[in-house]
Amino acid sequence: MSTHSSFEQDQQLFADTLLKIQIHSALAKEHAQNKKSPLPLLAQSCSILDNLPQSASPHWTDAQRRLISSLKIDAWVAFSDACIESKDWIQAEASLQRLCTLLEIAAGPLSLRAKRIVSNKQVNNRDKEAGSTNHTSIPAADPVLMPSDLGTSPPTLATASVSKPLDTNPTEEQCQAALRLIETWGKLRQVYEDMGKADMANNFTKRIEKMRKRLEDVHPKMEQVQGNK
Repeated sequence: MSTHSSFEQDQQLFADTLLKIQIHSALAKEHAQNKKSPLPLLAQSCSILDNLPQSASPHWTDAQRRLISSLKIDAWVAFSDACIESKDWIQAEASLQRLCTLLEIAAGPLSLRAKRIVSNKQVNNRDKEAGSTNHTSIPAADPVLMPSDLGTSPPTLATASVSKPLDTNPTEEQCQAALRLIETWGKLRQVYEDMGKADMANNFTKRIEKMRKRLEDVHPKMEQVQGNK
């Protein structure tokens, strides 16, 4: 009975969450039309989705989990865009960084973080196979981003490029997430330029180029990201 009760509660949580997001979205649009700031409502939507208990997820279907992930990304897109429109650069920076974290997860093997992790593991494996005892140890790679990491500040992405083929063929959804990540980096680059942080902006120019090169190998329609050069 307790298992059944838990299942029902988690399904109710899913339904309640969708209703809250719909209400917040409608109210935010109404506020914008009435020249009132939609930021508080958009921020609440992000908070609701970010704070869903991990214990509920196992009782949801794959379709439900995908929908929540998609809604979470859309919520942060809406919030970050509103921050940019209001020229609130501090919140724009934080919200775009958060969005980058979500899109890195969605991009899977296309993620630049995944690339660094794989290459470090490959180097460590080669060292073990060679039986080398006099080699410089490579610092442990950061853990792979998982949904449970989303409550923390997004880690700094690697900027070093390693010419390695992808170990896993990315799905179309992962390619689309990578395209959105490029778009988000472009927004973040512009925010840093507006904040007068040229060095930070330049870092994102490099990341965009690296991701574009990765996508060129797997995605046939690169004209979609021409505007983010």
